[in-house]
Amino acid sequence: MASPLSIGITRDDRFLAHQTGLSHPEAPARLAAVYRMLDYEFAAVFAERTPQPATLEQVEALHTPDYLRMLLATARRRFTNLAADTTASSYSCYTAFLAAGGCLGAAQDVLEGRYQAGLALVRPPGHHAQADKAQGFCILNNLGITALELIKQGLKRILIVDWDLHHGDGLQRIFYDSPQVLYFSSHHHHSYPHTGGWEEAGAGQGAGYTVNLCLPPGSDDNDVVTLYRELLPQVVERYQPQVILVSAGFDGQRDDPLSNMSMSRAGYAALAALLADLGPLGGGAPLMLALEGGYDPDQLAACIRSVLLALLGEQTMLERAGSERGAEMAEQARAVHRAYKVWVD
Repeated sequence: MASPLSIGITRDDRFLAHQTGLSHPEAPARLAAVYRMLDYEFAAVFAERTPQPATLEQVEALHTPDYLRMLLATARRRFTNLAADTTASSYSCYTAFLAAGGCLGAAQDVLEGRYQAGLALVRPPGHHAQADKAQGFCILNNLGITALELIKQGLKRILIVDWDLHHGDGLQRIFYDSPQVLYFSSHHHHSYPHTGGWEEAGAGQGAGYTVNLCLPPGSDDNDVVTLYRELLPQVVERYQPQVILVSAGFDGQRDDPLSNMSMSRAGYAALAALLADLGPLGGGAPLMLALEGGYDPDQLAACIRSVLLALLGEQTMLERAGSERGAEMAEQARAVHRAYKVWVD
């Protein structure tokens, strides 16, 4: 059994105040289920941290003034449609600032050595949010704001791993021309938002620093874990990140209402174990995971439980995974990226 990591958990009942409507998938019930699981399964196991909202200056580093003025105005309305798929109640603006601040605070905690790993259990999610608009259930781009603030503080190499079912088009766009963030995303290319093709690899000084892995429908634990195990060690060894941020979405779980994948909690646990091995357990960069998707509350809680157990040292399927399809996808990614010589020659 691997050594357990010291883990800080960011949670707050104020995240439940973001109301999205009776039938919206991104509902308070999903986070409430995770909090109940923590209280039942891990009482007094983890240090819990109370988040503070991101400052307006930190949010303005990414989002446009016009968009923020519109977002701030939602506090005066009971309900606002920010986009066709993204809604806000009167508390949603504050909750979005709290989610961004929760992620930033969790990242700073691990960088300052308070914990080896952090888990920010926040909502609304963030990886689809654009500089000038909400979309894909996301209002502010939580990890985008976090990474920009860390760069402002002096970091030069940030790795963002995005294992959500859906491509984080907001994150990709923010850092597409920057070598200071290497964005590594696995997703179903033909699901929303229909971006993130293999050939989308960055531009200008950021050429080669965006890695998109297009998963076919029905991809399972063996496929995804094999793919990550083949590629991430190369990426980490060559890039030498100073911190690893994870867009931890669990909507690829086979019973999720938005899923067309066949992953289980075991696969997510193995991905977490791999990142821990490549990061804090291996003497490398600290690790911070931020909640993104996952829309079956019970399955979401079960997946996060398995991830936490993996970070605490429980054995996973990481070494047992084997998939010819996963190995073929890894070689396809290498073929695209050899020309850039960022992480593979």
